[in-house]
Amino acid sequence: MLLCGGALAGAELQSLQEKRQLKTQVMVFGSAHLKTIKEEIAPESLSPVLQILAQYGPTAIAVESLRPADIVFMTQNASDYQPVLDQFVGSTFIALAQAEQQALNLSPQEAIARLRSLLKADITSSSQRVTVIRTAIAGYNLPTALLHWDYLDGDKARDTLPQAVAQYLSEKAGQNNETSLIAAELARTLGLNQLYPIDDHLDKDLYPEVVSQLMDSYQRSEAAKQFANSEYVKKPERLKAQALESGNWLPLFQWMNSEDYNAEVLSQEWSLFVDKDLDPAPAMARMALWEIRNLNMASNINRVIAEHIGGRVMVVVGGSHKVFLERYLANMIGVELVQFNPLVEDSESR
Repeated sequence: MLLCGGALAGAELQSLQEKRQLKTQVMVFGSAHLKTIKEEIAPESLSPVLQILAQYGPTAIAVESLRPADIVFMTQNASDYQPVLDQFVGSTFIALAQAEQQALNLSPQEAIARLRSLLKADITSSSQRVTVIRTAIAGYNLPTALLHWDYLDGDKARDTLPQAVAQYLSEKAGQNNETSLIAAELARTLGLNQLYPIDDHLDKDLYPEVVSQLMDSYQRSEAAKQFANSEYVKKPERLKAQALESGNWLPLFQWMNSEDYNAEVLSQEWSLFVDKDLDPAPAMARMALWEIRNLNMASNINRVIAEHIGGRVMVVVGGSHKVFLERYLANMIGVELVQFNPLVEDSESR
């Protein structure tokens, strides 16, 4: 009877999907984390990838960066989240944000609200962009600040920003990072006003204890050693090296967005925590924390969808998130998933 009830609910959900009056397309674009590449990536070498993505024409672009509201929460609960703030936000950015909050006489929450209001208007002048940048910094929204910094490329208005802010954005914009090289560059090409942070690390209050319980069996694990030396781990690194040498990045991104890669994320990476030689209880707790993170990311993506009903959303994330996010989003009423690789094939056949 329980199974029957689940089937009925599934049928009702499918019925709602079929009745939807508007659909919102969503592309989960899996990326290697480009910050691991020490050599400079020439921005023009990514043009073929960006041209494919421009054909999709997203009306909103989301990135794997912490939501400003979550950063505020974490700073207020630093005893649980200081390692996350150190790794994913950084003390320099937090200090800049606090300085801008003081200079603009805004609390973090007020800065977040003011930025939201600013981004609803047409932004055409350099002075407007400077205001957006400073408000975005005050509101812990680095991706949007970087986007408008890019818009001011070659503009003397950059000199009107506080020197510490300008120096920080210049350094960040020059780093290998898919937020800058792919998301921000595409957003600027399409004339979009913001990037939406959708990452989540609110599971990290539980994470240290789970890792501590898991570590002994992980260090003894033969499966973990095999995984570290597997083709699954080595292939993306090999494709990165080939892309740097050839200037052709499409093979890397095609692999990271392929059905075969999605299957290996499950059968190679996460099966390690499910049915191999790790201590089962902490291993499954680690699996649960990973799903918490992805479920929260899917929820954050739905917030973006809610602002762009009937549009086209693109989500730039590390490749191992893609299969999980698509699993969740496929069940959301009104969502239609779009894949990158068929667009590549379409482009090549023209």
